[in-house]
Amino acid sequence: MTFLRSIIRSIKIISLCVFVINALPATAQMMSAQSVLEDAAAAMGGLERIQSIDSLLMTGFSQTLNQDGGSAPSSHPKAPLKLAAQNGVERYFNLNELRAYQTHRQGFLFPFALAFGHAWTPSSQIQEGVNALNHPITALRAAFDESSRLGAVSIENDNIVVQFSLEDGTTLWLGINQLNKLPAWVRWVGPHANLGELTYTTWFTGYVPFDGIRLPSGFTTDIDWRENVVTVFHVDSYELNVELPEFVSSGGGFGGGGNPEVLVTEVANGVWDLRVGSNGGAIVEFEDHLLMFEAYGNEANSLARIDRANTLVPGKEVTQVILSHHHFDHSGGIRAAVSRGLTIISKRENEGILREMVSRPAPNFPDALARNPQPLHFIPVDEHLILEDASRRVDIYEVIGHMHMTDAVFAYIPEESIVMQGDLFDIGWDWHWWGGGYMDSVEHFDLAPEIDIPVHGRVSSLNEVISNIESQVAAAREFCARDFAVGTFMAGCPVKYSRD
Repeated sequence: MTFLRSIIRSIKIISLCVFVINALPATAQMMSAQSVLEDAAAAMGGLERIQSIDSLLMTGFSQTLNQDGGSAPSSHPKAPLKLAAQNGVERYFNLNELRAYQTHRQGFLFPFALAFGHAWTPSSQIQEGVNALNHPITALRAAFDESSRLGAVSIENDNIVVQFSLEDGTTLWLGINQLNKLPAWVRWVGPHANLGELTYTTWFTGYVPFDGIRLPSGFTTDIDWRENVVTVFHVDSYELNVELPEFVSSGGGFGGGGNPEVLVTEVANGVWDLRVGSNGGAIVEFEDHLLMFEAYGNEANSLARIDRANTLVPGKEVTQVILSHHHFDHSGGIRAAVSRGLTIISKRENEGILREMVSRPAPNFPDALARNPQPLHFIPVDEHLILEDASRRVDIYEVIGHMHMTDAVFAYIPEESIVMQGDLFDIGWDWHWWGGGYMDSVEHFDLAPEIDIPVHGRVSSLNEVISNIESQVAAAREFCARDFAVGTFMAGCPVKYSRD
């Protein structure tokens, strides 16, 4: 009897194993990209229905990560990040041309020195190529387009992944949920000034039936650097086959490109200000080399300043760059500087993020560093570092009590009484939330500056600096008082000013 029970139990176990094996999804080798995509289209409402839609309007609200996470006060991987909110978002899709157009009102959820950051002014942007394909409808239509080429099928966690390439060679990956067959995410690779290139993944969540088709109610985009989530989008509504507005971008951004024009101003003997537009910094002559303050913006701007600096004094070239702080606008040219073999000088705490920046490969979008790989040569600054030879002395100090940039340095040329700084002061700012940091730092180290060479703005006298900081602090306080009077409470309010 016991023997019979054992046989029956064994038969049940074998049957269960067979059932489980049969229930498992097919392996990638057994699937074709075409059939996987057709299943996804069917799950959404059918390929015919998807292709019958000419235009789509998605409304809602979103938050984006400022500078992809590169504007945190500290360079530490766990430092709190800064977000911007977009309300009244309207994202239009031209599905026949696979283009998108987004309008919204944006406000920064952190103190910002220019009024537009808190004014909730309208903004618009045209999205083309991969930037328009982070929606399941556009991604599927791009994959099914006759000019696209389908590639390998693989399995990633719970998703079947189809690789496909656009006519211009751009490659994307579309993840399809194995259970409900709905698109789970789309992935692509793009260039990045600070990090070489990034892999972006937009996740589609919360599908709901809508006018004969299933559409996601949520979108989350993350990147392969520090696992940062760079965008979340909450959908309020969809409209199909709407009349499209004219696609007109309002521009924006801090990069620039092309062939930048460098304006050179001699500030003192052996000290120059080299500026692209309103951004730049000092070049300082030593006995056998030149020192540059900041590699701001991007590769083109930084290389233009380096190349122009190398023409200032016959036989002398830039060999060192001082990085004031890690924020991605200020470090946008670091990879370019390292590609030239330049030594980077900054607060000791910034070495980690700098090594992250220069160690990332960029095979799909090769920049100067990818074309000419070089190691990072780094000189750390703690409280104070002296650079000196027979002809020149430059002191580099840590910035005191500055909550916008905690891992920051500024430089001082004692013989000429010149301060070199980034984000301690900008004559073009509307408001100053951290106004005490400039003179707190100067007085802490018992300095006597007369001239300021900033990264943003223009060369100024110390009297201009102090006068403008005081007026900018007053303007920030007035802004806070106006908002408080109507029951609005903004980040940074009330303004703390240590010089009171």
